[in-house]
Parts: sequence; structure tokens; C-alpha cells
Amino acid sequence: MKTSSLAGHTVELIGLVLKSRLPADKVIADYYRGHRYLGSHDRRWISEKIYGIIRNMVLLMHLSERCTKCDRSLGIFISHEIAFARLNLMKIEQDYEDLIAAYRATGESLNLITVEKCILNEMIQISSNPKNYQSLINSFREDFKILLPEHIQCEADDLMISLNMQAPMVLRINSSSQSVPDVIELLKASGIESEPTRYSPIGISIRKRINLSNLDLFKNGNIEVQDEASQIVGMLLLPSNGEIVVDACAGGGGKSLEAAALSNGSGEIYSLDIDANRLKNMQTRIRRGGFTNINTVLVEPDNYTGIEHLIDTADKVLVDAPCTGSGTIRRNPDKKFKLSVRDVEIASNGQFKILNHYSRLVRKGGVLFYATCSIFDKENAGVVARFLESNRNFRKVRIEEFLKLQGVEELIHDDFLEIYPHKHGMDGFFAAAMRRIC
Repeated sequence: MKTSSLAGHTVELIGLVLKSRLPADKVIADYYRGHRYLGSHDRRWISEKIYGIIRNMVLLMHLSERCTKCDRSLGIFISHEIAFARLNLMKIEQDYEDLIAAYRATGESLNLITVEKCILNEMIQISSNPKNYQSLINSFREDFKILLPEHIQCEADDLMISLNMQAPMVLRINSSSQSVPDVIELLKASGIESEPTRYSPIGISIRKRINLSNLDLFKNGNIEVQDEASQIVGMLLLPSNGEIVVDACAGGGGKSLEAAALSNGSGEIYSLDIDANRLKNMQTRIRRGGFTNINTVLVEPDNYTGIEHLIDTADKVLVDAPCTGSGTIRRNPDKKFKLSVRDVEIASNGQFKILNHYSRLVRKGGVLFYATCSIFDKENAGVVARFLESNRNFRKVRIEEFLKLQGVEELIHDDFLEIYPHKHGMDGFFAAAMRRIC
């Protein structure tokens, strides 16, 4: 497909992402399903372009409004090509000839020489304050710092900078069938350079993003895509001596699969979720990995139908609660211009409710783990404090007791697991451990 046509699809997607409250990756996936004629090369071109634009959307909206005076989506695209792709005007005119001609045919003017001069002048002014590059909406930028834990607030600028960077591609090995060195060698044989992750003993970082679907390692269930921080949280579920463990908000099932691989078949794992499609996809992954000790259960939000037998019986329960996902902004950059303080408040209340609900599954002496991929205190330590205040039969315990990792002390603060992109190179994650004492 001509580059100009690919640009046209990208401009259309920009408009859809800006209008929708759905996550950008969902909007993009739906778009591709509706445009099946786009080949893999076409989708790759569009995806690389659209995610680069989304990552810098607030700044690009500013440049477009100040300098292009044209259709917003087209203005954002042109601003990106000048400010970030650093294309010269001749290249823009050549590559996007049809797109620009179609716009001019509507009777609107688009003087690229004037646009370029304006954008370059704006970028010079903006460069004096690095925070302007982070593309957080102005109404949320000031709130961002206050929402962080107090001991991290002085690092807010560095954290914002890290959240604007592209996240690495990280794999988790199926430790029941492979070792990290073996997988690295097998990937190398396929022309893929990789290295062990810094903290997780079962993780591999890929230096360049690749399509895994054609690799035998992936088809045979020997590797899965899972960020290093998520892998560390998944280790909390490791069952032993026939323990019953519950992954209460299993989602895609990455942590359940990880626990099954680490357990070598010992223990019984229950993966719960309210979404039948997510569980169906998880069952495919279970079969691919050859696991036999995972039970998937479709549950309802406010009752125990189907899991009555688990009440007061589980040795470990992980509540990886739905959250704002602020710790995953590197992977979901559209959150930067969609998040609000109200979203944090709503998430916190929902998390408290879910944590209360699934705490009933923990047996006396068992452990309740609470986790989020958020970096905001109200969703993390705030929820834990609220839960412990209203559930005196639980006590906070040191989470490092359940994590046998090299360098784990670097990830611990006030007995909580706290992971930040700017400090640890992983997605932002939080986890706490609470033991039921009576």
C-alpha cells in the first residue's frame, strides 16, 4: 500500500483514539478487524506511527493548534512528522502527496513552509522545560505529583520522563520446560538478540520488538509475553506442598500460568475472572503450556457462586485489582491524556470492595496479596490501610518473605513491593501481603 494511503489510515485512527474512552490498543485492534485488507507490513507501519503519536499526543495537539490551522487529526500527524520523525518538507510532500492533496481539494490551505517554521520555533521554546515533553494533560500534570506516595513525590519529574519512553519487550520462560540460557540461545539461533532480566530469574528482555507468533518456542508454550514487574508479582502465587492458591482477578492469566510453571504441578490453582472471553483465551494458553493444575472459573462480581467451596480454604489469594493502569503508561500512552483524579477515586473504591470480597476465601493462617499496576498511593497503600482498618482479622506482613529474588530489597518500601519505571526499568507495580490471624 502507498505510504500516503497508510498515512490516511493513521490520520483516521488518530481521530478515533481521541474520540473514544476505550484503551487505544482496543480501538486500534477493532480498526484492523474492520480493515482486513491491511497486510502485516501495513499494520506495522501504522502501529509504529500511531503509538509514537499517542505517546506525544498532548504536545502534538498543542503544535497542531498553534501551527497548522487544519483538520485536527491531520494537523497532529503533520506535526509529528516534522517535530519527531524529523522529515523535511520535500519528503512530506512526496510521501503524503495524496493525503495532502485530498485535504487541499476541500478548499482549505496548508502551507507546509509556514507550518514547519512555526513548529520548529515552538519546539525551541518548549525544550526549555523538559516536563513539556511528557504529554500529560495540563489539568492532570499538577495532580500527578500529589497522587504519588510521599517518598516518591520528589522524583515525579524523572518518573514522568520514564513513562514517556517505550517499554521493552519482555518474555517469561515456561520454567517447567526451559531455562533462561537455553531460550536465549534458541532465540539467538533465530536471529533474535536477548538478555536475562535484571530481577526476575525467569525473564528475558528482547532488544527489538518481534512477532512471536511464528516462533516454535511460543507455539509450544515455552515463552509468554509478560513484563518483568508482573512476573515478580506472579511469584507471590507460587504454591507448594499441595497448597490451594487463588488468582482472583486473573485477566489474561499470566500470573496463574507462571505459578503453574514454577510449581511443577504441585498445588491447585484457581483462576477467577468475570470475563468469559478472557478465560477462554487463557484456556488456550493453558493447553499450549501443558498445565494440569489450573482451574478457570467464571465468577460474578458480588457473590460466591461457583467458588463456595473456596471460602475459608485458600492458602494464598492474589487480588491483582483493576486499576488506572498508571504504571503501564509506557505500554498504554493514551492514558496520559485520559486519566483524571476522578478515575483514581473510582478505582480506589472499587479495589477496596474487591479486596473485601475475595478476602473471605483466605483460610486462617493464609495470606492475602493485594496488587495493582498503579503508581498512585490512593490505589495502593491507601487501599491496604483502609482494608486493615475494617478487617482486624488480617495483619500486614513483610512481602519480601514471599519473594526469593536477587536484589529484592531494592524493590521494597515499608514492607510493600513498590516498582517504578524510572528506578527499576519495569512497569509500575505495587503489592502488599496480609495474613489472616483469626
